[in-house]
Amino acid sequence: MKDAFLGLEDFDIEFVKLKDGPYEFNYKLERKFFEVFGNEDVLASDIIVKALLEKSSHLMNLSLELKGKLDVSCDRCLVPLTISVDTDHHILYKIIPEINEKQENDDWVLLTQQDYKINLGQDCYETTLLSLPMICNCDGMETKPCNLQMLAKLNDLSGDGEDQSDPRWDKLKDLFKKK
Repeated sequence: MKDAFLGLEDFDIEFVKLKDGPYEFNYKLERKFFEVFGNEDVLASDIIVKALLEKSSHLMNLSLELKGKLDVSCDRCLVPLTISVDTDHHILYKIIPEINEKQENDDWVLLTQQDYKINLGQDCYETTLLSLPMICNCDGMETKPCNLQMLAKLNDLSGDGEDQSDPRWDKLKDLFKKK
């Protein structure tokens, strides 16, 4: 496993140099990795990626296993939250002489015989983010680290619970009452 992240080229696998058979590659995703993609929402990251590649003459089967923790801000009160990541992703690469439109398929990635490497950076990034919940907040946590000042400010801004009427909408509502 590489200790220091230098860039997305760290995720290159030159498959033409590999003989047929199984291979394992390990990576560590830290905050610098997410910054390369312009993602400032990830505050900290400690994710281990285990990439298992099974190579044959015309096919490559890749399995990505991602495990670790990711720190993001709470969507409600902006306090840092630690989210566990434990997910996997499978990619099938097919090596063909040349690519034409009829051969395109969502089930595999097509490579030509001129291709010599694949890069796992984008796949690791997308798989990590897709493993996060749609809304990151502390509702499911036993001890809630909520910023009480922020929650109080949100309650103040949302109003006192009374339904305030907008005169423009009241005129439109009157149109429905006349029918």
